[in-house]
Amino acid sequence: MWSTAEIHSPSSASTLLQMHVTLFLLVTYFTAVSAAPLLQPIFGWLGGLSGPNSSPPSPAPATAETQSLDDLYKLAVSEGGQLIVRAGGDTSVQQDPFVQSFQERFPDINITITVDLSKYHDGIIDRSLDLTGKAGVDVAHLQTYHDFVRWKAEGRLLNYKPAGWDQVTDDIKDPDGAFVGMAYYLFTNTYATAKTSASDAPKTFLDYLDSKWKNRIVSVYPNDDDAVLFEFYKIQQTHGWQAIYDFIAQGINWVRGTATPSTVLLSDGPEAVTFTTATGFPDASSGVVEQLPPDSDSSALVIWAQRAAIFNTAEHPAAAKLYMNWLLSVDYQTVLASGGWSVRNDVPPKEGLKPLAEYGSMLDTKPFDEWMLDRELVERFRMQFEQLLGLPQGLSPIDEPAGSLRRIGVYQ
Repeated sequence: MWSTAEIHSPSSASTLLQMHVTLFLLVTYFTAVSAAPLLQPIFGWLGGLSGPNSSPPSPAPATAETQSLDDLYKLAVSEGGQLIVRAGGDTSVQQDPFVQSFQERFPDINITITVDLSKYHDGIIDRSLDLTGKAGVDVAHLQTYHDFVRWKAEGRLLNYKPAGWDQVTDDIKDPDGAFVGMAYYLFTNTYATAKTSASDAPKTFLDYLDSKWKNRIVSVYPNDDDAVLFEFYKIQQTHGWQAIYDFIAQGINWVRGTATPSTVLLSDGPEAVTFTTATGFPDASSGVVEQLPPDSDSSALVIWAQRAAIFNTAEHPAAAKLYMNWLLSVDYQTVLASGGWSVRNDVPPKEGLKPLAEYGSMLDTKPFDEWMLDRELVERFRMQFEQLLGLPQGLSPIDEPAGSLRRIGVYQ
């Protein structure tokens, strides 16, 4: 027993205080842990994840999917045969051939796919997560790499490795299976065959500054699309701001939507060239031709892998897994390779192209990923072009009449 003198001595009081503090911390800790399921909707899971309704990350699968597409199809049908997808894109009809191909292969799956700019999909998904704790979608494939990284950190994504996982290069897939590149997209030199020739069309950015291209260039607003903004960032870093000023002085037709320049090139207008669209290296008969730049200057070029992921709140997980496996299947990737490159190493590129890795730094996807993760730099550079060009003008390309849009390349 302690005497009164001992309890009130400075050293004993300090010891007693420490004991009380320790007991308080222990009680607080165990209370918080036991109450975590109740507090989760308000504060998120303990462990450093931020955002309302966050979830603990799903365990990483040890191996890739081993079930066949037919087996996965049966599971998806027994689940109810429904699938909800959000796809990044510029036109309402852009995914039509994609949906048709999927439904021909899996006729008992009713796929609902919404096409919009990736940055708008992200906002819709985030609001749904904040309001309901659910993404409101089974699968998303988008340009916005940084959001997939964030969603993984918040425990929003299902760790899942589709069949063919080992054939996808490590640079474009998450090691735990949270997301994977499903297609490569490339913006580079493109010209209208009815308005110029391969020998005369620009090869490097400085070629676009030639007076013969005055009022003959169409470009996406760089402050409306992160991939185009990255091209202009590379141009500024390579050639300086004066080159940007000289380009603007060329009387550019600024448009919204990266599919729009191809439509403009095919029109009766004077615009003949661009470097802000993806056409999939179509034959000259399509009316437009895409040309890679020389190794000496690839500043007016961007390539990236469009990431795809299943949300862990997917209401149709079996159908989502079927979809992811179909995206990475040899059959579908062969279709994609007809317009450039597959994300699978065992599927050869379009005839006339080398494997992606053989192009070195010119077609390296990592710089764009790093750029997308540096949101402070992205937004700072976006504001530079908002000051120079103003806010993007015109309807969203999604709102343009479908009949005025022409699909080329892999969408033909």
